[in-house]
Amino acid sequence: MLLIALTGGIGSGKSTAAAVMGKHGAEVIEADQLARDVLAPGTAGLSAVRARFGDEVLNADGSLNRQTLAAMIFSDSDLRTALEQIVHPLVERAFHHIVDQLPKDSVVVYEIPLLAEVGRAEEFQLVIAIEAPLSVRIERLAKRGFTREQAMARISEQASNAERRAIADIVLTNSGDEASFVEALESTWNLRLKPFAANLAAGKPAEPEWMYGDLLPNLLPLQDQIFRIANRVGNAIDGDVSVCSMTELRFASGASDVAPKLFHLGFIETEPGHSFTSADPGRPLRLVVSRQ
Repeated sequence: MLLIALTGGIGSGKSTAAAVMGKHGAEVIEADQLARDVLAPGTAGLSAVRARFGDEVLNADGSLNRQTLAAMIFSDSDLRTALEQIVHPLVERAFHHIVDQLPKDSVVVYEIPLLAEVGRAEEFQLVIAIEAPLSVRIERLAKRGFTREQAMARISEQASNAERRAIADIVLTNSGDEASFVEALESTWNLRLKPFAANLAAGKPAEPEWMYGDLLPNLLPLQDQIFRIANRVGNAIDGDVSVCSMTELRFASGASDVAPKLFHLGFIETEPGHSFTSADPGRPLRLVVSRQ
């Protein structure tokens, strides 16, 4: 199973990207929809919100009054944190419940605006961040009924582009030319995501040539991509990873159970106990183990 996190600020074009990948067969899960589901009438989530924020956040029919709740937490960081502590664990649980029911060869695209904020990037083999110029985002939000002030307030509440780039493997721009954006998404799907998923399902590494990586649209510099992968590997194995070259990483390990952790990241064991190679055709890196 290939797990992809799709993130970006409000008005960047995440939904367009998700729709394109869904058209190709990806299982698209929306974090915002899960957040609505876990606070539906009769749920433990809504009961917890009512207990913390009072009956005033409920409509007459017992459903959540989202406008009232949003107004309460807008300028109160403590209340916002209290709400997040209720909602985020429930959303994460709901996400994993859905994923556990899917076929093992699925491509899962999780549309999650607040990925950088909740710190869940390490759960995914790839993180795709969508960016758009501020003026374009404000224009899109205006079409959704936001004033300029409301749009800027929502944008300022979220992580910056730099913070999202710090956790991303792929950065795509959606500057307003939808045809170009869709073309970039199609290339990403056909040359990277689809073969990555197929390689994982077959348990085989990507071909060592870098042709796909050079052809694919990605605003993230190559060096940043490699160090992002090195950090992800280091966090998974709880150790230091050295970047030997743009095609090889090296890490020391005395543990015998790193293979499942690395497979979750998309690395196939090619020489038992010695080396692993990525199944990602966009960046077919080799990991070499130095035993302690």
